[in-house]
Amino acid sequence: MFVTEHMRIDPAYRERLRACGLDTVAGVLALVDGRVAAWSRTTDTLRVPGPDDGPGFYVKRYLFPTWTKRLRGTLRGTFFGQHRGRAEYRALNALRSAGVPAVRAVAWGERRVAHFLTACFLITEEVPDAENLTSFALKVVGGRRRMSNDQRSRLLLALAEHLALLHATGCSHGNLFWRNILVRDTPDGRPELFFLDPQPLRAWERLAAGVPWWLRELAQVTVSALPFTTRAERLRFIRRYVACSRDSGFDPPGIERVADDWKATVRTVETLAAAWRHHEDRRIHMTRLFDEWNRQLARETGRATSAAEPAS
Repeated sequence: MFVTEHMRIDPAYRERLRACGLDTVAGVLALVDGRVAAWSRTTDTLRVPGPDDGPGFYVKRYLFPTWTKRLRGTLRGTFFGQHRGRAEYRALNALRSAGVPAVRAVAWGERRVAHFLTACFLITEEVPDAENLTSFALKVVGGRRRMSNDQRSRLLLALAEHLALLHATGCSHGNLFWRNILVRDTPDGRPELFFLDPQPLRAWERLAAGVPWWLRELAQVTVSALPFTTRAERLRFIRRYVACSRDSGFDPPGIERVADDWKATVRTVETLAAAWRHHEDRRIHMTRLFDEWNRQLARETGRATSAAEPAS
């Protein structure tokens, strides 16, 4: 059958991607090296080291190996419209253009058979020394990272401020779980946050949800936070979000009711969050497994390297 391939690369990253073998569709789809960051039956994400010890890249691939999956993709708009790789590329660029901290998208690509999508991908640049919030929280809970109450408070308040900034620009994220937010420490000890994997809501989706779209995104953040935070911390988070939103001029219908009864708002948000609870608990469990697998791989690689070194 007639096979076509297309790839869009940010010109500033062409040489670095070429050095990693990531400058062609065939090269990206054939990639087997790299650390597995996420995996499902039709999606995987690999971390590829950068050239010359520079920042690496994350390669997220969507696969449609059977005609059943390709036809389903067609019904979701991949035949004439945008696929996930291209849509995420544009969404990340839109966030960054609006002044919202987000990971940098550097390339997207696709392979089609008779114009039916068989695979697509997105490549983003690594944020050095950052990890997703779920992995970060699991380290704290597991005792592998120490965190004072003051540090916890600063992180949650920073998250509220970043979310308020996101919404004040008029942007939605649509997929605002902790695994899609990166965190790292700055030299002065303050947390720095970055968004990834956005699936922004379209205009009709904002209206069709039945609840304010921004409240729905608060619920997504909350469902990820439930295993790791107290209700008092979640209350402080919502209060900070509302204060920052109003300071920035974001004052949508419904937000005034939030300030009338803070505790009732927390209950409402947690009720909305329940819709994602089972799914998010499973994703947190999978994050824990991947983190443990990668730690074990690092230990085994370290032992193998030590065994291979000649005795002095």
